Amino acid sequence: MATWRYANASVIGTSHIKGGKPCQDSSACEVLNDLNGEQVLVAIASDGAGSAQHSAIGSALACSLFIDEMRAFLETGNEVKTLTKEFYEEWILRFQNEIQVRAAAMEQATREFACTFISTVISNDTAVFAQIGDGAIVVASPDDYDTYTWEFWPQQGEYENTTYFATESRAKEKLQFSIHAGKITDEVSLFTDGLQRLALHYQSQSAHTPFFRPFFNALRIQTEMRTEKFVTSLAAFLSSSQINDRTDDDKTLILATRRNPPSNRDDK
Repeated sequence: MATWRYANASVIGTSHIKGGKPCQDSSACEVLNDLNGEQVLVAIASDGAGSAQHSAIGSALACSLFIDEMRAFLETGNEVKTLTKEFYEEWILRFQNEIQVRAAAMEQATREFACTFISTVISNDTAVFAQIGDGAIVVASPDDYDTYTWEFWPQQGEYENTTYFATESRAKEKLQFSIHAGKITDEVSLFTDGLQRLALHYQSQSAHTPFFRPFFNALRIQTEMRTEKFVTSLAAFLSSSQINDRTDDDKTLILATRRNPPSNRDDK
């Protein structure tokens, strides 16, 4: 099995720059190892609610806690194929407890830390996806280089331009969870709602392949697991006028592949 190459970037939107707000998006992506030495990709993106004063803290905490949770899960001898929806529900409660502690220390309401939760965990034979809120996860077909599909469509709340958050009391009810075994994807992207109008085609409810193809073409030829040059280029693109002319929101994009370029694959 090929080694994962990955990149992630979270950049501030022009509306937040004008409003003097920080970037409220956060992301994390790491390749961990289970006790058998098998690589496990763990990726998480979180979008802090624009109306919440400390949502940047909430989103950063969600990302760091989930990575820590998965590292502990693997280091204690567990395998990805044993992950369940109940595991994620319990993690949500632990995350909310951490938020409550932070909120009490800062004398703030927990809603001021509101953030979404989008995660992917992939081993050699199992892929697990979980999400609360908007944004999306897009995966490549195991059999077709140019076919991308979404795992969960972005959640919309009770009103237009609203969604659900991992900090809410009803978060467990809104949790979307799926697990796939056998022939699974080896290319995945996670993104927050700042990019979903560019990365998804709403009329046909499909992933917009032309958005993803250039990123993955470039990532497949990387020789290192993660390169700062690629990450810097990704962040620069997300901050470019080409993107900012179409969205003024914060933007997070995570990309990961363990595919070789088509020419390399055909030569084997």
